[in-house]
Amino acid sequence: MDRLPLSLLIDRMHEATGGLDRDEAFVRAFSQWMAEKAPYLSLSVVDRLGLQDVVVTFQMKRRVKLIVTGYPPEELPGEVTLGVDELDFPRVEVVLSEAPRRSPYEICTLDYGPAGRAVRITSGAHQGSEGRVVVAATVGARQELRIALDSGEVVTIDGADVVASSPSE
Repeated sequence: MDRLPLSLLIDRMHEATGGLDRDEAFVRAFSQWMAEKAPYLSLSVVDRLGLQDVVVTFQMKRRVKLIVTGYPPEELPGEVTLGVDELDFPRVEVVLSEAPRRSPYEICTLDYGPAGRAVRITSGAHQGSEGRVVVAATVGARQELRIALDSGEVVTIDGADVVASSPSE
């Protein structure tokens, strides 16, 4: 069983990728790697809080923030959300084990960088509709866009079914 700071795992992946830019694509790739390893990893802070049914999100706004959401032990009501700024990633301990966990975390990203970009949906139930991106998300390797359509409806669409459009189109 290895215990490593989250920042060190990120540094190791950065080195393994040949020093790619630490941009949104890198964060998505790191998140996907974590999703693949999810059965074998845990965060010490989650274990200390006793959280169950955990979702780990790398939220990208101006900075990267780790958002952990889960339910406390059965005797407590509600849910718990913990936010950790990237400057504190050295204090987030990741535990890598050899045996798979019974309830692996769901690992995803939320990228607010594309928010406001004009898009057109190219297939599916909303084909031909236009709108603006609210947020881009990944769950494992699956990429989706949350889009506010010009009609006022808000939908979640597979990223492959969307193209950029200009306001004049």
